[in-house]
Amino acid sequence: MKIEITQELLERYHQGKCSIDEQFAIKQWLQNIAESEFTISPPVDIQGIEDKTWAELSNRIFPENELRKTNWTWLIRVAASIVLITGLTFYIYHVSGNHQEQGSAALSYHEVKVPKGRRATCTLPDGTIIQLNSDSKLRYPEKFTDTSRVVEFEGEAFFTVAKDKKRPFSINSKQVIVQVLGTHFNLRAYPEENKTDVVVEEGRVMFSPKIKKASLILTANQQGVYGADQSLKQQTVYAAAYCNWRNNQLQFKDQKLSDIASTLERWYNVEVLIDNRLLRNERYTGRFNNPDMKSVLNSLEFAIGFHYKIAGNIVTIY
Repeated sequence: MKIEITQELLERYHQGKCSIDEQFAIKQWLQNIAESEFTISPPVDIQGIEDKTWAELSNRIFPENELRKTNWTWLIRVAASIVLITGLTFYIYHVSGNHQEQGSAALSYHEVKVPKGRRATCTLPDGTIIQLNSDSKLRYPEKFTDTSRVVEFEGEAFFTVAKDKKRPFSINSKQVIVQVLGTHFNLRAYPEENKTDVVVEEGRVMFSPKIKKASLILTANQQGVYGADQSLKQQTVYAAAYCNWRNNQLQFKDQKLSDIASTLERWYNVEVLIDNRLLRNERYTGRFNNPDMKSVLNSLEFAIGFHYKIAGNIVTIY
């Protein structure tokens, strides 16, 4: 039975008086109308987020003139509050604070986690903007020191680093350290992958493995790759092609199906199983704009020659 979302129903939900079916219907309704990405710059302004959420929801559900003529303003504000309380972590990421002793001073840290199937943007205290791809994690101090700016990162992100000659910006990942003064670049450092790479769009970075006394100085349209065999390579690339994920473009360049499967898992929050081992090393090149998962799978199916089935959030390739 379809449950109609009314002002009375939302009020009862807000008071915790709804049945399980009614709670489920309201959550589904909120997921359909709410934005899947927000931008939060710590310290978090909860009231500001609620006001922004309310404005976005009201604009999407009712035209401006219609909203003025009705009494639904209160309903939308309640809905925005529910989104803020019950859905913020689900839609974006979880920010937590912890403390770490450094000398005699206690530093407070923020941790940003972006789940699979989501993306987020974070602004650091110095003005650096970081666009995080799905399944990524960032840890940074609430306040940088007077001599350096150091963050910890895993996953994939595009960094627009605020210029500050007196305080170099460093990124610690599992395998490498990236050092910059002010630049735009894409860093891919998923812990489960066998390589880490950085692509510079503008400026200059130093790319250094943690366990090897070597480094690369990279400038615009150059890529540095550190492999599982501890090799360090530099090549000229078209930087924009490596940052297309920011515009919801999915691109594969001569990639193995096993690597493509990992990307699909992050993009669509699914589990991809490849039953036929021979298929794992098949390679594919292609690009998709605003793709749904079935469109990507259909293209892969045609090009590589496999079959697939979807059961819930599990995709089986055979």
